[in-house]
Amino acid sequence: MRILDVAPGCRLIPLDQELTGFTDFIGAWLYKGDDAAFLVDVGPASTVPTLAAAIRDLGVGRLAGIFLTHIHIDHAGGVGDLLRHFPDTPVICHPKAVSHLAEPTRLWEGSLKTLGKTAEAYGPIAPVPENLLTTADGPFEVGPAARVVPYLTPGHAPHHVSYRFGDVMFGGEAAGVFMDLGDGAVYLRPATPPRFFLETSLESLETLLAAPHEIYCYGHYGATRRTPELLEAHREQLHQWADLIRKEMDKGDDADLVDRCIETLLENDSLMASWRRLSPDVWERERGFLKNSVAGFLGYLKK
Repeated sequence: MRILDVAPGCRLIPLDQELTGFTDFIGAWLYKGDDAAFLVDVGPASTVPTLAAAIRDLGVGRLAGIFLTHIHIDHAGGVGDLLRHFPDTPVICHPKAVSHLAEPTRLWEGSLKTLGKTAEAYGPIAPVPENLLTTADGPFEVGPAARVVPYLTPGHAPHHVSYRFGDVMFGGEAAGVFMDLGDGAVYLRPATPPRFFLETSLESLETLLAAPHEIYCYGHYGATRRTPELLEAHREQLHQWADLIRKEMDKGDDADLVDRCIETLLENDSLMASWRRLSPDVWERERGFLKNSVAGFLGYLKK
């Protein structure tokens, strides 16, 4: 298994899906130290066997906590199933997420409505026992001298939380979707699905920029030491998207608007200039998510 070491004790476990382009896209972050081990995000239910086996293979028999950046199915859908492998593990999440994790019927139905066959491939969401759910209201002790500090970052979703452990920030999707293509080249796309509020996303970025850290870990996919550089670049990217999409709207709100916006963004956004280096499978995946991200901006700008 390809496990990425990004800092002492901090590893990215890939959770590949049997979907076109979904290799090196979903993952879970595992910290294993001398005093404790914890997990950030768990992926969907379909990848729990892979995740549980990887955690065991890395010599972890107990988790001090499972920290969820948000409860979208590709980040938290497997948490109930994972608890069968690691029972009695506290699950830390946004206060707004607690009821949905304890009774995930609406969460599952919403995932099916939004993602369709992709949600079916991810698998249904099992409930989390209420006594294991802990809200991310303050620092969480994971060892005698080790703590995870939460930061509310609701730009991508109202129930989004980022977590800092030492000099590592686990940012989920608060700062977009990232790919390191090597040779200094990156691909960075906003993760702005409906309902999207530009001001909230910008405030979340300011929260991340103000938090001291040296390594930034993305929910999708990988890590970078180019922080705060890429956080600042993403902030400018959001402003650029708003300007470019507004100009396309002024040309006419027709059936081709979303496709026109995507082509304009690919032509003008320097953070997506590496698009042509991606594989055709990743193009297919990214076009689907680009439509969602553009739809988020369109909904915001129309209001």
